[in-house]
Amino acid sequence: MISVNPLRDTLSDTFGAEVVGLDLRRPMKAETVATLNQALLDNIILVIRGQDLTAREFRDGIANFGAPMMQHRAHFRLPECPEVSRIVNRENMRPAAMWHTDHTNHERPPKATVLYARKLPGAGGDTCFADMYEGLRYLSSEARDRIENMVTLNSMEPDSPSYSAADRARHSQGVRHPMVRTHPETGKQALYFHLTKALDIEGMENHAVRPFLDDLLDQAIRPENTLRHHWTLGDVVICDNRCAMHRADPDFDQAEERLLWRVILEGDKPV
Repeated sequence: MISVNPLRDTLSDTFGAEVVGLDLRRPMKAETVATLNQALLDNIILVIRGQDLTAREFRDGIANFGAPMMQHRAHFRLPECPEVSRIVNRENMRPAAMWHTDHTNHERPPKATVLYARKLPGAGGDTCFADMYEGLRYLSSEARDRIENMVTLNSMEPDSPSYSAADRARHSQGVRHPMVRTHPETGKQALYFHLTKALDIEGMENHAVRPFLDDLLDQAIRPENTLRHHWTLGDVVICDNRCAMHRADPDFDQAEERLLWRVILEGDKPV
């Protein structure tokens, strides 16, 4: 019997929940799948602890939330299960320390990102999450009015050494996304952009884009709408990309390996 309980290790009491009694290796009844998917919509972040999964079991268990989609950075896909990718502080992969929502350089970015802890440093290496329904509400009235119809143009970061030429050829086309996104299931609006993939904003001078986005984050990210996940081995965390941002905290000993497996789930074209 599964239960969905508020998280205890967070400063926020507005979002985030822990799923207790779930083994992702086992088939789920339809009512369990419905309960879990509703819990994700209600809580934005779900934590499932104590999992012991092969790559295929991870992919198949998470497929109850949606269809896994292929990720860019082909080099980091697991050969035995390419829908699962490695997130690791090795091989020129830099920590994603900036607030972002994943794969905005895709026409249909993922509905959810799912991370599974495989190797962890002795201390640190947390992942932080932010509720962007609330983030939008925290903006000044001037900023909120200004971004109402703004569109970002999203490509791969030009200075990242972990992207291949094939990645860039396929996924650096300046994909257009609204900065205020309406969630396709809840109908609620959220602030939506990737700080380092939004290389341009339509109608804005290029040099002004990054300061503008930084200012929005300064307004939108507060202790009240963020939570910090302290990883333990076997944790699985599901994040609704349509209404949340996340970032990795790089404040740990980089001589130690931090390895997460990641599955992302097919999403809709943002509107």
